[in-house]
Amino acid sequence: MPYLRIAVVVGLAAGLVGLGHFGPHPAPAGTPGPPASLVAPDVTAAAPSRVQSPTPSGPTVKGIDALTGLTRVEPLPSQIKQTWLPGQITSQSMAVVGLILYYIVDGDRIQSTAVGGNGSRQTLAVAPHCKGINELAAAGNELAYVVTSPGGPTAQVGACGGPSPVAWSVWLLDLNGGSPRQVASGVREVTSIDVAEFPIHLALTESSYAFDRPPSSAADGPGETVEVHSIEGRLLWSSQTQTPVSDVMLGGGRLAILTEDAPLVEGLLDLWVSDAGHPRPTRVAQPGSSASLSPDGSYLTWDLLPSAGHSTSTRQSTVGIAALDSGQVELLTTLTGSDTPEPLDPTVSSTGRGPVVAWFATAPGGTVYPAFRFAASAGGAVLPSLQIPVWMAIEGNTLTWVAESSDDWSKEVFAVDLPSLGLR
Repeated sequence: MPYLRIAVVVGLAAGLVGLGHFGPHPAPAGTPGPPASLVAPDVTAAAPSRVQSPTPSGPTVKGIDALTGLTRVEPLPSQIKQTWLPGQITSQSMAVVGLILYYIVDGDRIQSTAVGGNGSRQTLAVAPHCKGINELAAAGNELAYVVTSPGGPTAQVGACGGPSPVAWSVWLLDLNGGSPRQVASGVREVTSIDVAEFPIHLALTESSYAFDRPPSSAADGPGETVEVHSIEGRLLWSSQTQTPVSDVMLGGGRLAILTEDAPLVEGLLDLWVSDAGHPRPTRVAQPGSSASLSPDGSYLTWDLLPSAGHSTSTRQSTVGIAALDSGQVELLTTLTGSDTPEPLDPTVSSTGRGPVVAWFATAPGGTVYPAFRFAASAGGAVLPSLQIPVWMAIEGNTLTWVAESSDDWSKEVFAVDLPSLGLR
């Protein structure tokens, strides 16, 4: 996960209401078992035949108007909530529950802000000296986070020990007034900056949490164990991987795991699912870079790399949606710029209209916009933004995203109730 650039909030011109255009920037970065129809060869083999190359016509169009198939929506002030955030946010790991956003500032503390509120902040957890917080998750009344050592701002001066190995620990906090409690710990050899920042990966629901337990040394091999526990601490099940874990996701009674492909094939990853009745992971697909599991565990979405043979100005990227209970797979396409091979970062949620997917749409020329689509609809929509999107989540019908200004001086969080936009 990339670092967010550190910024300082300064005085901004008054009267900025709603959304506007931003400048060019690269894209950011007891349950039934998985049905047999989700075995990877069935999904990945179908993808190329479902993707059609766009046919350019007329003069070259850039920016939001170049996103063919996406309806541009300008929310009214009553349809969108927004709040300025502190510029010192230091990790792209964030979480939202309802309209409360949780984030990490200065590398060693977790704060929360009400989306649409006055910008006031509450500090919920602070790491001790020489330790840092790089990852968090929130659901219901629970907050989970990972503490690393060495880590945080004090660890950068060299007085807190070397960078390898890094010690990690998982903590839970009851937001109804409980005290933080450590529920797991370990060490990991540091082989890259990414591993130093995120030695493990974390997921949380209202009733359970999951994390990967990596090998403590190279001699233990590249595989990892992903553990799923109840909030009370009981081990529900564990799933073993053969390659390093890139992400873990938890929804309902299901676990989704993103792992590095072995051997690597054009940078593809492997996407797996498991549950208590079927703890051995079943492979679903090979995403290009990212995946998401809906909060209720019903839907899984991922991005596929663009197909070859597209025009030099635009190409299509594909988002896959798997209905895990039925095994049905649907592939949605959207245009992206040929010069920006960055991830779409799709996220999925369940609604009364079926699954809804949100992603970062990259237009030709490199501009990035939050976009969404109900799978049952003929097309999607794109939202202009005053800022550069860096994080996104969708739960139910509410789309929330965090963005920073093109001058890196400030950050803001937005929330939109999608049905209020009146799209069919």
